Amino acid sequence: MLYKSTDVTSTKYTKSIIVPAKNEEGNLEELISRVPNFSEYCEIVIICGPSTDNTFLKAKEIQESKTNLNIQVAEQSKNGKANAIWEGIELSNGEIIAILDSDISVDPETLEYFFEIVESGYSEFVNGTRLLYSMEESAMRTLNKLGNRGFQYFISKLISLNLSDTLCGTKVIKRSNLANLYSWQDKMFVSDPFCDFDLIFASAYGGNKIVEYPVHYRNRKYGKTNISRFRDGWKLILYMFNAVLLFKTSY
Repeated sequence: MLYKSTDVTSTKYTKSIIVPAKNEEGNLEELISRVPNFSEYCEIVIICGPSTDNTFLKAKEIQESKTNLNIQVAEQSKNGKANAIWEGIELSNGEIIAILDSDISVDPETLEYFFEIVESGYSEFVNGTRLLYSMEESAMRTLNKLGNRGFQYFISKLISLNLSDTLCGTKVIKRSNLANLYSWQDKMFVSDPFCDFDLIFASAYGGNKIVEYPVHYRNRKYGKTNISRFRDGWKLILYMFNAVLLFKTSY
């Protein structure tokens, strides 16, 4: 379901923005400078994976220079985007949690609308979708588009909700729903390499209202993707089979 703006009264929540960063030294400065200035408490948690550039040092430099922002910086204890997100969540304190990729492929300014959806009471989980607007040339490879469309089709059928994008890295969830997420993970025997599926399936399994918000998908400005299409693609396929079994046995 797509979000449609309404004039309802909203409740302001404290916010956490989790930024997984691996080999993203050249993107962090712009990314952090473009995060909206929220009037209520907001923290940015940068989780730095093992990098070949100076991602961690750059994150620490930003933390020290931007004293007007509440920034935490930590080195990831393991590898993989999903692990970075879970470690970031453990360090965070906000009542609503956003995940923002550090490649600036999605405009950081759109977080304002993601948070608005939750604060308005319209949804408990907001999933970004990159496939409604025209995206910049070469922003997403053709094989990735095909794979995403396939996952989108099967997941929509399984959870009985028409999603247009299941692998967008920009998502927002209420902290109060994390129990559903951990419960879902405990039931799975295949791990999600990115956490996108975990968040979608856990929200659907827990009966939370899921809303999509369209974003413009842009070319990364620095570095290259850390995703392996084939290795990670197979993990997602196995995850899908596991999720199908869990949903069907629960019904």
